[in-house]
Amino acid sequence: MNAKFEQITNNNAPFPLKAAFPVRRMDFDFKEVAKYWIDGDPSSTHLMTALSVMFPDGERYFVDAVRAVRDLITDDPQLQKDISAFIGQEAMHAKEHHAFNTSAQIHGLNPESLERFTFNLLDVATKYVFFNSPKMRLAVTCALEHFTGTIAAQLMRRTDIQDLMQDETMKHLWLWHSVEENEHKSVAFDVYEKLYGNGVSAYLTRAIVMVLALIFIVAAKFGFWATLMYRDGQLFNLSSWRKGLSMAWGRHGFFTEIIPDTWDYFRPDFHPWQHNTHALLDKYRTKLGMTA
Repeated sequence: MNAKFEQITNNNAPFPLKAAFPVRRMDFDFKEVAKYWIDGDPSSTHLMTALSVMFPDGERYFVDAVRAVRDLITDDPQLQKDISAFIGQEAMHAKEHHAFNTSAQIHGLNPESLERFTFNLLDVATKYVFFNSPKMRLAVTCALEHFTGTIAAQLMRRTDIQDLMQDETMKHLWLWHSVEENEHKSVAFDVYEKLYGNGVSAYLTRAIVMVLALIFIVAAKFGFWATLMYRDGQLFNLSSWRKGLSMAWGRHGFFTEIIPDTWDYFRPDFHPWQHNTHALLDKYRTKLGMTA
């Protein structure tokens, strides 16, 4: 994996076909990250760590779901190139969030154990809730990719949340991840529509799966958040909980403000790029020195 666009030869085109976005190799150093790197606050910090522990196995699930059906796409070389770049980006996200989660072991929080719990949850959900078919696994991926992409766009918009991140390495991690989630936000969805269409059956499947996926992700996030607060001896720190809950679910909370964009997924004619984030991508690729 490298930071260049992957290319294939297209004999019917004047130029080699490229993926719509690159794979960037990152190697963050988390050794100096403070225990409470968001506003010096346990709850706010552990909220973001609760999201981080979901990514390594979550991203691998997405990769496996898309890879399982990619050979069924035989007439769209552009989408094939984008799938390759999607797989590369997601693999790098899993790698870097795992590195952060491992580094946080020094604070006695053991977030890596929550990664393993995420894997077990996904495994059980796939086998007994989502019926373990390629279509259902891809529908889960579409749903969670939309949720992740919406969170990522929100973080790029919310400079007030960014300003609470007192560690530049962590801010860079989350903004890099946010850019790439929005670069590839339609890939899984495009694969789903290419294979299963956008008729009533395909719509009902993805809509029902989104309801179940949201229940899963919200329950897991709160469970991991509370577990990290407990392990940190902060479970009954009410002032910290108020600060974290206000940041997440207050009147202008981080998650409160993504409800409309998340809800859009249930429109029958929905497509991820109806949420136009090109200007945000241009802004943060420039700010972070990332190639387009």
